[in-house]
Amino acid sequence: MRWVFLSPHYDDAVFSCGGGIWELCQAGEEVEVWTVCGGQPPQNAKLSAYAEELHLRWGFSLEAVEARKAEDAEALSQLGAVGHSFQVPDCIYRASQSGEPLYTSDEELFSKLHPLDRELIQTLCMEISQKLSGNEKLVCPLGVGNHVDHQLTRLAAERVGLPLLYYAEIPYIFRHPEWQKEFLSPKLNVVAIPISEKGFEHWLDSVTAYRSQLSTFWENETHLYQTFHSYWQANPILELWSCVGV
Repeated sequence: MRWVFLSPHYDDAVFSCGGGIWELCQAGEEVEVWTVCGGQPPQNAKLSAYAEELHLRWGFSLEAVEARKAEDAEALSQLGAVGHSFQVPDCIYRASQSGEPLYTSDEELFSKLHPLDRELIQTLCMEISQKLSGNEKLVCPLGVGNHVDHQLTRLAAERVGLPLLYYAEIPYIFRHPEWQKEFLSPKLNVVAIPISEKGFEHWLDSVTAYRSQLSTFWENETHLYQTFHSYWQANPILELWSCVGV
């Protein structure tokens, strides 16, 4: 049995599920993390001011995708999982045919999916389907926080038509304490994967591999450690939600 975790970006699945991924690998399971929006910006595309601002915050220049991919490889090596990425670029790089960027602010990032992006749902559905053998547990994000790439990933996964497991995204669940009321229903069953102390240590090591992203969500590494440690102590399991019968 192969476990496939769909990650909207080069960090989401590890931030959210890293401890459980390590435990699955230790148990001899085959685990892969597929980054859905991991492609390069269109060739010769002019970055929006918003994308340039994010690059500056991350400490990257034009090679941001390759740098984030390298961070991801380092993180996954801590967990024992295998990575793969699709060619759809991060939403901050997507643009109309005339070159107008589709998302140019934090507000737009956490809003409705742009109409021009809806055609990507079927594209990604087909790409995901082509890599599946039928002997997988497919795990996708719930979409907590409403990031457009998380919405895109979930919609594409659901169109595949296979039973799904869902994970709740860290750090967005910390910012939306009422998320369970919106995203969980009585029709979902819980699949619980215990995370040991060693599993937590590997999880933390994998999270800190995403050096470019840490300042976006945490004040410093101490704040990150305290946040994850408190969460793990209160919930020493990875919870995945499935429809009845999965």
